[in-house]
Amino acid sequence: MALDRPQWLNDLSRGFKRHRQGRSGWTVEVMRDRLRVVSTELPPRPDEPVDAPSKRRAVTLTTPPGPATAAAALAEACGLFDAVRSSSWRWPDPSAMPAEGDAGRLGPAMLQRLADQLHAAVVGEKVSPSTWRRMYQPFLARLIAIAGEKHWTDDGELVTNFLRQWGPNTRARQMAHDRVRQAWRLAGWTWPPDVALMRGNGKATADPEGVRPFNDAEIQELRNRLQRSNKLTPADQVAWDLLIVFGLRPAELQGLELVKVDGQQVARVTRQKRGSKGSKGARQVPAVPPAEFWPDDCFDLIDRWMLHGLPAGMVSARSPGEVLAQQLSRLKLSKPMSIELPAELTPYGLRHAFALRLAQQLGLHVRESAALMGHSPQVHLQTYGRRLDQPGLLAKVRQLQNKS
Repeated sequence: MALDRPQWLNDLSRGFKRHRQGRSGWTVEVMRDRLRVVSTELPPRPDEPVDAPSKRRAVTLTTPPGPATAAAALAEACGLFDAVRSSSWRWPDPSAMPAEGDAGRLGPAMLQRLADQLHAAVVGEKVSPSTWRRMYQPFLARLIAIAGEKHWTDDGELVTNFLRQWGPNTRARQMAHDRVRQAWRLAGWTWPPDVALMRGNGKATADPEGVRPFNDAEIQELRNRLQRSNKLTPADQVAWDLLIVFGLRPAELQGLELVKVDGQQVARVTRQKRGSKGSKGARQVPAVPPAEFWPDDCFDLIDRWMLHGLPAGMVSARSPGEVLAQQLSRLKLSKPMSIELPAELTPYGLRHAFALRLAQQLGLHVRESAALMGHSPQVHLQTYGRRLDQPGLLAKVRQLQNKS
């Protein structure tokens, strides 16, 4: 026996030899971080003729190599030997997933195969390749990595340890739960009932104050820092002003048109937003700048739009929001001109500020505000209801207290 082989592998080979009662022609070896059994007694593969000549063939075990899994690997190798000797063993169907209870079903190799099958099932049919890379692949990769830490035999134990990588009631844990459950459903495996409780409810961790918008002073501070920056261009300034004045989603900068209608600046949003209830069509949004600091012409926005346009790199990016978020992160670190910009502010906070201006500054009805923002009244109330209701509720309480 080779001296450079690890002791656990030597012990495994001796145990396998004892089980075979000394029968030669069988070995256990490590190949590319996987354990496999090699023998001339293995039957022809499905792609070989039945009368193919005897030769050395290898079966990769589902149990990963290592001292912690050596006992499980020995049991799997011995079971394989017994099945081949009794002529009951068959090469596995490469397209089929193992049934519940199969040894090594929860190993990294099998879960990687399951992830590949899920990729083939959903990419192009239900999600785009970029969505897979952002919303599926990181969670499945984490699951496969955890599966390689030890030999797992219980679905609930593996998935529970996987979900504990994220905090309770976080959106990340909810997404991790849903992606892995989707894979389990594809394989036909039973989803552990207790695991469903770990998914949690993202609303439990929501800010009780609701969304975090920019206030008028923060918007003006942001604009001042943009103008002072020596790394951002006038076209970048136009992009940020468009978010401020029209409450756009960052992605809606793609395909945007800016025109004047009866002397008023109007943004024509042509990019459609796809959701579970269908696509949201094009819409026209009038300029509603912050009441404080801002002139009606929004600092000659339409003239600057015609002169500078939008940054080509931002508009052509897969996600303009990511480009804007990176710019905002750098702006937060620059020297304040009057106030600090809180760390929790995001580019989407300008859209939140626009929604509140529609209600508090213009007094628009929920249905009217929702139509301008390109979503349903239900989504508008769910997102902004706490912010819109709270001032009225406090005033009502004060009024009732004064009467008592």
